[in-house]
Amino acid sequence: MVETKMHLKVSDYTMEPFGRYPTDGEGNGETYRKKIIIPALNKGLRLAIHLDGVSDEYGSSFLVEAFANLIRKDRYSYSDIKDKIEFVSHDKNLIDEINYYLSEANAETNKNILR
Repeated sequence: MVETKMHLKVSDYTMEPFGRYPTDGEGNGETYRKKIIIPALNKGLRLAIHLDGVSDEYGSSFLVEAFANLIRKDRYSYSDIKDKIEFVSHDKNLIDEINYYLSEANAETNKNILR
């Protein structure tokens, strides 16, 4: 069986990725997570999310809401995210930042499970 990888460019969604919620305006992280990432994951696809090409820097609110909250709010496991999503960028610091937020969400979720 050939596993399909879907390539997603954040720049196709927005050139200015910021904000958590739809009330923060277009380009928010919640809409990206719910309308683009989750439907692709629910189809069983592996994702390559291309982060380059936007006209502004990423807001931490966007990164947390779009990616880390897959763990916090949508109950994907950290290992599922690491296995199913590849983050692609020339900016290693951006990928490190996303990985930090994912690790933080994982630790927080595991802590809550132990309570």
